[in-house]
Amino acid sequence: MLDATAEIILKEGAAAVSTVKVAKHVGISQSNVYLYFKDKDDLIMSVYRRELNKIDATGDLELATDQSIPVAKRVRGYIKAVYDFALANPDSLTLIQQVKFLLGQHDTNPFEDYPEHENVVISVLQEAIDAGVIKPVPVSLLMSMVFSVIHTHTLNLQKNRYASNDYDFETFYSLIWGGMKQE
Repeated sequence: MLDATAEIILKEGAAAVSTVKVAKHVGISQSNVYLYFKDKDDLIMSVYRRELNKIDATGDLELATDQSIPVAKRVRGYIKAVYDFALANPDSLTLIQQVKFLLGQHDTNPFEDYPEHENVVISVLQEAIDAGVIKPVPVSLLMSMVFSVIHTHTLNLQKNRYASNDYDFETFYSLIWGGMKQE
């Protein structure tokens, strides 16, 4: 059911999800959907949580917590983790964005409602702000910038606007870091 919901979100947007569509897609009666999910919103949020759990399962955000590494390198590690995850799971950021859009949160950071990630990412970004390494702006703006740039890159790849070898991580890191770093 989660895969069916994700397919509907990717093809039609999160607002198009209904328990009827999901049931038809899976080949079950609508009442069976309610055995697992209390309503459409629960179904959509389950897809959202699943995608965030995929990010968690990569373990790539652990670098951001290593206090023995300079904070600028930990910020780079966070950006690289999002970049690598997006390339390996190109639909995940779209699913996260679609659910956020449905919730009226548009380009807010994808970890906002996921404390395990938010604490790690917010901590490293706030530490970088406090150290004067990155601009003193709200952390949510910094996280949104990372998410938006990388998400747009994966969408461009999916739409064959350019080849994956046309740009590497360093290109996008430079773009993001240029917007973040304190002058």
